[in-house]
Amino acid sequence: MAETDEAREEARRNTRGRFEQWAKNPTCEANTLSAVHNVRLDKVAEKVGLDPSFGQSPFALARGNIFEAGLFYDDAARLRAALERKGSLPAGSSGFLDLRLKMNRGTRLTTVDEAVAETSEWLRRLASDPSSSETVIAAPMIKIPRGVILPEALLIIDAATVTITDDRRARVTVGEIKVFPDRGGHTDPQQLASARAQAGIYRHALTLTVEALGLVAELVIAPDGFLVFTWPGSNSPSIRAGEDLTYQAIRAERGFNRLEEVAQAIVRKDDFAADNPALIERVLGAPTDYSEACLSFCDLAPRCHARAVEADDAVILGGEVKRLLGETTVTRAIELINGATPADDRETDVQRQLAGQ
Repeated sequence: MAETDEAREEARRNTRGRFEQWAKNPTCEANTLSAVHNVRLDKVAEKVGLDPSFGQSPFALARGNIFEAGLFYDDAARLRAALERKGSLPAGSSGFLDLRLKMNRGTRLTTVDEAVAETSEWLRRLASDPSSSETVIAAPMIKIPRGVILPEALLIIDAATVTITDDRRARVTVGEIKVFPDRGGHTDPQQLASARAQAGIYRHALTLTVEALGLVAELVIAPDGFLVFTWPGSNSPSIRAGEDLTYQAIRAERGFNRLEEVAQAIVRKDDFAADNPALIERVLGAPTDYSEACLSFCDLAPRCHARAVEADDAVILGGEVKRLLGETTVTRAIELINGATPADDRETDVQRQLAGQ
């Protein structure tokens, strides 16, 4: 029983899932509150009579775990080969450091504290002697030196690579692993955006950690990253290398500022309890920012979609249509398509674009 309780505590301290949830819609106040306070969205949905429907299926979880474990099997041979083919690592690279917890298929580390300490030690070793470092790192765990998630901001980076710069410094590149298929130009844009956003969080969080350790001069955090998807119909990795994460990192920095503001509003130690009724009410009463991405993860999405329908908001037709119409309602857009006289220059422009001119 004690071992089970300890495992549950270690899982609770891993806030990776909450960062991923927040990254899917960082502009939604309700989603931000949920992530910071560890308030489960399914419990919030139940409070207003909605049937939770976005819990990840056991099949999806199992497939994701199998895919990730396969990437790191045999000193990450499969992942390394794919990275070398894409030029993310030089041919003949070597060295694998496994920082995964045993509960996550790791081989050595048992607790979160051990993983955080070993990650910090790896970064220090990397700064002092870049050539001695392993080139593929599994699941480095960092404690973000800011109060952005309660009770503590712990983040597991899926993977990282280490290369050497021309001035003989270590260059660390972050990677995000997703099990969904890479279909080239037909890959789901929402899934791509989510993966890039998560990688941007990794990059910004790692930068903060390196700064806190005083290693900025010795280490280079790459401005780009790599995404790992699957080939359609298989569990073989498909690498998207050289993904520019500049915008995503800036977005993460702004988001961290907001997360910290929310976290600092807490006045009681139990305010990060997932079952706190007052927090559930706070999430329900918070402003929302509905988008099509919400349909893939948020149990409150039906409520927000219904509100958007009632408001005649173009967001119900998708992000591209919303960007085109802006504040123009769906009803007014139909009127403009049917030849209504525009009321101002903005509507004139909308009418012209709707006509394909």
